[in-house]
Amino acid sequence: MATGTQLEKSAPATPGQPQLADRIAGLWGLAKVRWAQMHPVQRSWALTAALLLAAMAGGLLWYTLRTDWRTLYVDMDPEDARQTGQTLVQAQIPFKATADGAGIQVPAAQLDKARLATAAKGGIKSGRLGFEIFDKPNWVGSEFDEQVNYQRALEGELERTVGSLADVESARVHLVLPHDSLFREEERPAKASVVIKLRHRSLADGEPEAIRNLVSSAVDGLTPDHVVLVDADGHLPLGPKTADAMRLTAEQALEEKLISTLEPVTGVGNVRASVTLDYAQAATEETEESYDPDQTVTLSMQRTEQSDGGQPVAAGVPGTASNAPNSQALPVYPKQTTTPRTAKTESGTYGASKTERHVVEGPGRVRRMTAAIVVNDRLAQQAVKGRAAVWQPRSADELRNLTALAQAAVGFDTTRGDMLTVQDLAFDDNRAQPPVSLPGQLLATAENSPVLVKYAALLAGLMVVLAFGVRPALRRANAAVKDTARAPVKELSGGAVAAAQTVLKPPEPVEVDPERARSQEIFEQVSAHLKREPTQSSRLLQSWIHSD
Repeated sequence: MATGTQLEKSAPATPGQPQLADRIAGLWGLAKVRWAQMHPVQRSWALTAALLLAAMAGGLLWYTLRTDWRTLYVDMDPEDARQTGQTLVQAQIPFKATADGAGIQVPAAQLDKARLATAAKGGIKSGRLGFEIFDKPNWVGSEFDEQVNYQRALEGELERTVGSLADVESARVHLVLPHDSLFREEERPAKASVVIKLRHRSLADGEPEAIRNLVSSAVDGLTPDHVVLVDADGHLPLGPKTADAMRLTAEQALEEKLISTLEPVTGVGNVRASVTLDYAQAATEETEESYDPDQTVTLSMQRTEQSDGGQPVAAGVPGTASNAPNSQALPVYPKQTTTPRTAKTESGTYGASKTERHVVEGPGRVRRMTAAIVVNDRLAQQAVKGRAAVWQPRSADELRNLTALAQAAVGFDTTRGDMLTVQDLAFDDNRAQPPVSLPGQLLATAENSPVLVKYAALLAGLMVVLAFGVRPALRRANAAVKDTARAPVKELSGGAVAAAQTVLKPPEPVEVDPERARSQEIFEQVSAHLKREPTQSSRLLQSWIHSD
C-alpha cells in the first residue's frame, strides 16, 4: 500500500501540466489499445500503409540529402585525370571519376572552388608531349630514335597550337616528313593530316586556309596543298566553300545589311528582310565589233605627178653626118620635136569608225537580285497601364524613302532586272497580349525553377501513394471487417463465436437510468477534481486509508 510520501513524489511538479514523458506514455498506451481493438485484416492493411509511407519518406529524404555531382572535366587523358585528382585531394575537395574514367565530378557547391584549384596548378594538359620530350637527354638512343622523337614533338606542338583556336576544341596532327634521296623517283614530299573537333558546326571564313598555312609553315618542304583537314565526324567541310554555301552567305550578309540600315529609322525589331540572289553558273566569253559608216577617216594618202616637155626627133639622111652632135640640119630636112606630156597619180586609204569589245566573265556573276522587305507600323502611343499600344500605318513618302535607302544599301541595278519591294504590314506582336492565366504563370515559374519542379513531383508522388494506395487499403480493411461481421455464426466455433459476437456486434441501444446518469456525473466531477488538485486528493486518500 502506498504511503503519503510516495504519492507526493509521484505527483507532477506542475499541477495541470503533464510532462512530455507522460504524454508520450499516454500516446503509446492509446496506440496499443487501438492496435489491440483492430481486426487482423485491419492490422495487415495498416502495416502495409505504414511501410509505404516509411518508404516514401525515406526516398524523399534520400533524394533531398543526396550529393548533387557536377562535371568538372571530361575526355581527359589518364595522366591528366590522376594529376587533377591529386590537386583536388590537396584542396580537400571530394570528387569521383565517371564510368569511363575520362572525367571527374565534384559536388555542385565545390565546383567553382575546384576550377580555381585546378587552374592554379596550370590546368589540364591533354595531348602528346611537345618539345619538352627533349628535356631529358637520351644518351643511348640512336639517330632513328631522335628522328621519331622530333616528329612526335612537332606533332604535339602543332596539336596544342591548333587546339588553342577559339573554334577548335581539340586537334590531332599526323605528319609525314620529307624524304631526300639521290634519285628523284625516290624522293617523298612532306604531307600532313589534321583531325579537328569543332566547338560549333563549322569554322569561320578563312580559318581552314589559316590552319593549312600554319601547319605547312612549321614543317620543311610542306605546302598547304598537301595538308588535309578532317572534322571529328570524318567529313571534309573544311575545304573551299561550295557555290550554294557562298550564295547563302552572300544573301545573309545582304539581309543583315538591310536590317542594320533600316532599323535606326523604323525601330529595333520592326524590319524583316529576305534576299535571293541568282548567280550565273557557267563562264561566258563575248566579242563585239561595230562600225559607223557616217564617221570615216583617212588612214593614208599618196600622190604622184609627172610632166614631160617636147623632145627632138631624128631627121635627115641617115648616116654619121646627120646624127653627129653639133651638126646643122640642112634646109631640105627641117627639125622636128615631140608634143609635151603631163601624168598625175593619187592613191588613198580610208577607214570607217570601228568599236571592238571582248568580255570574259567567269562563273558566280550575279544575274539578278530579288529582295522583299517588311516593315512594321509606326508606334503612335506607348502602352500604358490599362491601355494597349497604338500603331499607325506608314505614309507613302516614308515607304518611298525606305525603298531608296534599301536600294542604295544592296546595290540595286535596274539593268540586271533587280526587284526590291518594301511593304508596310502590322506585325502580330502589335496585338494586345491576353493576360497570362494562373496555370500559365505556374508553368513559367516551374520552367525557371527546376528545384521547385523536383520537390513538386515528389509531393505529387506522395499524394498519389496516399490516394491510390493507403486510402483504398483502409477502405478494403473496413469492408473486410464488415463482411466478417455479416458472416453466419455457424462458420465459427466455440469461444470464437462469442468473441466475434462480442467484438463485431454493434452496440444495442439501452434505456437511460437516472440514478446511473447521476452516478456517472458525480464520477466525472470527482475525476476532474482529482486531476486539478492531485496533492490534496492524495492526502485525502491517505487519510481514508489510515481511517480504515
